[in-house]
Amino acid sequence: MDGAGVVVFSAAMEDAAKHKTSQLENGGITHEFSIRDGESGVELNGDRVIWRLDLAKAEEVITYLHALKSNDRPGHQYVDISKPTDTLVLSREEYV
Repeated sequence: MDGAGVVVFSAAMEDAAKHKTSQLENGGITHEFSIRDGESGVELNGDRVIWRLDLAKAEEVITYLHALKSNDRPGHQYVDISKPTDTLVLSREEYV
């Protein structure tokens, strides 16, 4: 993500943490966020990305996104998830 993307993505994740669901459209891709107990996965489905996280994992992601926002430079954070892989990389300005 670029810096603006981190801000938008963070806002969508915060909205999901507050309301249990949220949606973000960007570049023809729809990101659907769902807060569910015991979940920690991301599903890629064509032009949709479905984020199913429990509240603790969503709050962890939000904390890392805030760190990426506050440091006005490239960086990344790692988040343990269960699918489709074991590690999610949140990246700012590194792979854009």
